[in-house]
Amino acid sequence: MENKEIEVLSPAGDFETFKAAVNNGADAIYLGGKSFSARKNAQNFTNEEIIDAVKYAHLRNVKVYVTLNTLVMDNELEEVFEFIKFCYEANVDALIIQDLAVLRIVKDYFPDFPCHASTQMTISSLEGVKLAKEMGFSRVVLSRELSFEEIKYIADNTDAELEVFVHGALCVCYSGQCLLSSIIGSRSGNRGACAQPCRLNYNLIDYDGKKVFKDSKYLLSPKDLCLADEIEQLKKIGIKSLKIEGRMKNKEYVSLVTGAYSDAVKRGSVSDDTLMELENIFSRSGFTKAYFDNNINRNMLNFDKNNDLVYKNIDNKVLKKAEEMSRLDARKTRINAFVSVKKNKEIFVRLFDNENNCIEYLSNVTPQSANNAPLDFDSLKSQFSRLGDTAFCLDEFECEIDDNLFVSKKDLNEIRRQAVILLEDKILLSNRKKEYKNFEFCFCKNSFGEHKFTASVCTKEQLDYVMENEFFDKIFVPYNLYIKNKELLKNNQKIVCVLPKVIRKEKINLSDIKKVSISNIGQIPLCKNKEIYGEANLNITNSISLNEYKKYGLKAIMLSNELTLTQIECNKKSIDCEILVYGKIEVMNTKACIYKSAFGKCGCREDKFLYLEDRMKKRFPVLQDSFTCTSHIFNSSPLFMADKLNELKNTKVKYLRFAFTDENVDEIKNVIALYKSGSKCNFEFTRGHYFRGV
Repeated sequence: MENKEIEVLSPAGDFETFKAAVNNGADAIYLGGKSFSARKNAQNFTNEEIIDAVKYAHLRNVKVYVTLNTLVMDNELEEVFEFIKFCYEANVDALIIQDLAVLRIVKDYFPDFPCHASTQMTISSLEGVKLAKEMGFSRVVLSRELSFEEIKYIADNTDAELEVFVHGALCVCYSGQCLLSSIIGSRSGNRGACAQPCRLNYNLIDYDGKKVFKDSKYLLSPKDLCLADEIEQLKKIGIKSLKIEGRMKNKEYVSLVTGAYSDAVKRGSVSDDTLMELENIFSRSGFTKAYFDNNINRNMLNFDKNNDLVYKNIDNKVLKKAEEMSRLDARKTRINAFVSVKKNKEIFVRLFDNENNCIEYLSNVTPQSANNAPLDFDSLKSQFSRLGDTAFCLDEFECEIDDNLFVSKKDLNEIRRQAVILLEDKILLSNRKKEYKNFEFCFCKNSFGEHKFTASVCTKEQLDYVMENEFFDKIFVPYNLYIKNKELLKNNQKIVCVLPKVIRKEKINLSDIKKVSISNIGQIPLCKNKEIYGEANLNITNSISLNEYKKYGLKAIMLSNELTLTQIECNKKSIDCEILVYGKIEVMNTKACIYKSAFGKCGCREDKFLYLEDRMKKRFPVLQDSFTCTSHIFNSSPLFMADKLNELKNTKVKYLRFAFTDENVDEIKNVIALYKSGSKCNFEFTRGHYFRGV
C-alpha cells in the first residue's frame, strides 16, 4: 500500500547539525546521547541538549528518535533505566534499540513509549519483522542487505512500520554481526566504537594458497549507498521511513543530503544535477545501489583504492550551496489566528495549527477610543505576523474589530507574545504519565553442574572425527553440511543443526531435524516443536536479554564473545549457557561475496577456505556459504583457554564450546589433548575479551 506521508529521517551528531537537518526538510531526526549510542565517536548530545532538541523539533512538527542501540551489560542496566526515563520525560518520540533488555525495560516501566528495532538486530525476513512487532516494536529498521523485491515482500505481508536506509555509508557486514574491530582492536561496533578496519586494504589467498592480487585491494570497503531515484518505488510499497546514514558527518553534508531527499519526496523524482551534488559532497568512488537491485559484485566496492576522504575534493559551488543550506533558519510551523477587539472588553486571541493544537487567550488589555488612526484589519494582522524569532509563521488571519478603537503596539506585541507562549506550551504538552515504579530485576538462577564440552564444525572431515570422539556432549553442524549428511545425522542425539546465520527468503527444510541452533530472532518462528539452542550471534550480554530468549523456548544459549569472564560469572543465568573456549571467532558475516568480488563469478567451495591477508600479514579464514551466498570471516588466531580451566569453572556455564574452522584432524587431536591436560600451547592464540572486555 502506498505511503503518501513517507518520512525523511536525518542524522545529527551535534545540535548545529540537528537544526540544519530540521531546516532543510527532515521529518524526523535520530541522535544519540553520551552513552549507549552506536556512534560513540560522534559529539552526541547531553541531556540538556536532548531537551532543547525535542522542543526545537516539536515546535516545527518534527520528530526526534534517540538511539539506545548498543549492547548493555548487567552493571549498566540501572543507568539504562534512568536514561530511558529521562528520554520519556523529555518527550522523545521513540527509542531505537538493539538489546532486548532495553525493550523489556521500556515495556515494563514505560509501556506507551514507542520502540524501533535497530538495524543492529539484523532483521532481514518477514518472520523477524512479525516477531519484532509481537515483542513490542512499533517499527523495524530492515537490514541494508535486502533487495527491493525482498523489501516489497515484507511490506506486502505486515502492517508493522518499516524503515529503510537510502543514503550513506554501507557496512560490509550485516549490522550487529561484526566483531572485527572488537577482536583485533578492542573497539566494539556493538558498543558504538567501531574503528572500521573494513576500510583497510587486504590481499586474498585462494583455495590453492596463492595470492590473488599483486597489490592488496579494498575487498571489504563498499561505496556509499544512494537510492534517491528509488523513492517512488519505496513509497508505493508502503515504506514508512527513508533513513539517511551520517551521525559522524558535518552539518553541510547533512543539510545538502536532507534537502535533496526532502525535495525528491515532494517532487516524486530527483534531477541529475542533484545526484551529482550528492556524489560531490561525499562519496567513496561514486555511489552504489548494491543489494537493493541485487547487483552484488566488485562494482559495489572501492576495489582498487580507498577514497574515504573525498570531501577535500568537493566542488566549490556545491560546498558553498551546502554551507548556505546549513545556515538556514526557515522551518516554520504555519498557524492561524483569530483576534477579537471589542469595545469595553478584554482583547481575545485564538491561535491554532494544522495538528489540532489550539489555545485561547483572554488578555487584560481593554481597547481605548481612538483619537486618530483607529485599529483596522491590516494593522492588527501586521502586528500578529511579527513571529520572526519564534517557530511559527502566520497563515490565515481573521478578526473582529469594533469601530474607532485604539490599542498600542506595545500592548499588541505583549498579547501576541503571551498567546504564542501558550501555543508553544500546548504543542509541547505531554500526556505521558510521570509515575514509575523503582527499577529492579531478579531471576531464579539455573542450577549448575559439571561443565560439558561441545564442538562446532565447518567441514565433513571435522564432523567425522568429532562424532567418533567421546569428549563432546553436543556437536553443532552447519545447515548445509547437515542436509548433505542428513541420513547419517538425523538420529544422532548429539547433533544440533545450526541454521544459516541470516535467513531472508531462502526456504529451509527442517523436517526430521529435532535440534536446531539459531542466530537471529527471525529464526524462532521457523523452529516450532524443535529443541532450540542459541548461537553467540544473538549478542547476549546481560541477564534480562537472556531471560527474554528463555520465554521463547530456548534450551541453552551461547553468550556473546565480547564478555569478560567476570561479566559471565555475574550473569544471573536463568537458562543453561555456553561460552567459547577454543576456536577462531567469527568476526564478520557479509553478503558481499568475497569470491565473486575477486574473481567476478560465483565459485564458492565449502570444503576449503579462502584467506584475507592484512598489512600485518595476519590471515583471516573465509568460509563461503553457497546456500545463502554469504562469506563468513574468522579471526586470524584461535581463542585458547586450556591453561585457564580454573577461571572457566568460576563462570558457572554448562557448556564449553570448541569451534573448529580450518583445523585438520591432527590439529583437532592436539587441541583436545591440550585441554585434557590443561597445558599451554605453542601456536599463536588470543584470550579474546575474557580478560579485557569492551
